[in-house]
Amino acid sequence: MADTINSQFSSCIGVVGLGFVGLTLAIAAADSGYTVYGTEVNPKILALLKENHAHFHETGLDALIQKHNGKNFFSSEKFPSDEKFDAFIITVGTPLLTGTYEPNFGYIRQAVQSIREVYDGSQLVILRSTVSVSTTRNVIIPFLQSMCGKPDVLVSMCPERTVEGRAIEELTHLPQIISGNNEKALAFAEKIFTRITTSVLRAKSLEEAELAKLFCNTYRDIYFAVGNAFCLSAQTFGIDGIDVIRLANEGYSRADIAVPGFVAGPCLEKDAYILAHNMKECPAKDFILSGRKINSSLEDAVCDWVRNNVKGKTIALSGMAFKGRPETSDLRGSPSVNIARKLYAMGCELRLHDFAAYIDEMDALGLGRAFETIHETCEGADALLILNNHEKYLGLTREDLGNENITVLDSWQVCKKIKGTHTLGNMLLNTKEAC
Repeated sequence: MADTINSQFSSCIGVVGLGFVGLTLAIAAADSGYTVYGTEVNPKILALLKENHAHFHETGLDALIQKHNGKNFFSSEKFPSDEKFDAFIITVGTPLLTGTYEPNFGYIRQAVQSIREVYDGSQLVILRSTVSVSTTRNVIIPFLQSMCGKPDVLVSMCPERTVEGRAIEELTHLPQIISGNNEKALAFAEKIFTRITTSVLRAKSLEEAELAKLFCNTYRDIYFAVGNAFCLSAQTFGIDGIDVIRLANEGYSRADIAVPGFVAGPCLEKDAYILAHNMKECPAKDFILSGRKINSSLEDAVCDWVRNNVKGKTIALSGMAFKGRPETSDLRGSPSVNIARKLYAMGCELRLHDFAAYIDEMDALGLGRAFETIHETCEGADALLILNNHEKYLGLTREDLGNENITVLDSWQVCKKIKGTHTLGNMLLNTKEAC
């Protein structure tokens, strides 16, 4: 089998979708010696790539784009028809259907459809997207069979596992989970990823690989949900939730309760729903979804805090990206954006800021003006909400804010030099109604 794979493999890979997952993987593959063609329907992303820039912040990525662009990495709207491809990797996201908790597989179907002109059924198709269990076997494989007119297609589910901010490093060091609909597909996927990373893990089935990704993200969601639930419950007893969690953890190896905070991003905000999508009704399903409900409830709790504790209507929000460490510019799945939308609906005038997110992307939200500095953001504001944990908050003082009287909610307790802030641990203690 290995000899057959080696004789057929010419090291040319097509990547469908050059978002965060697709672009970082494409560049890591190019840096590992592959010839990589990436397709993207967003003209802004393609224009930036021509200038050797990614459309998001990721440490080390722009330098690698410049190194490989036009040499063994190429980006365009369509794959070239005269190139012989060995494999195609589908990397587009799986959002939830608007107004529901059902996964929307429309983008994946469009991505698979986009390889029609260069796919003949002999190439390996790797699904990198997060999907509900059995989607690869019951949706992707029949779609490919119909498209090429052949029953024996090669398909792998190889889930993406990187964290934004460290994706290039993790792609080359984390074990990559691989699977296949048959032994040839499995061996093919193993050959591809062995060149990129130090180790691969063989899943016994496509479904096992799908579940492994969903388990990882849902576990993190539930882990943080426990900390958030404990924090909110402590406040019903008049006790600071963060203080008691730290007391419980200190020097006690059997307690590792998460420090309370927002849980979001383009994966964690939805993967519990994708895991539960076609799961039979059972206590496990209820448990999984209850954790997601706890985490999302923090957004409403912050809005209630503003309603009950801030006299004015001008609110500064800093930390619009969904996380601060590792640094990212990504606004997708950000609780900060969700909070901004809810405050906007309450009639608040919003002023937005982030240390990494792009001004034009924050302005494009249509929720308020974005500012370059936190000093400008706080001018005339009645309250400042610190909504992620970027390290630049550590050194901030009230003088840096330029507003001595501004009320501050430091949701991550990162503003160490600003006295008299409110936190998630005591947020509900002084409001009219506890949770």
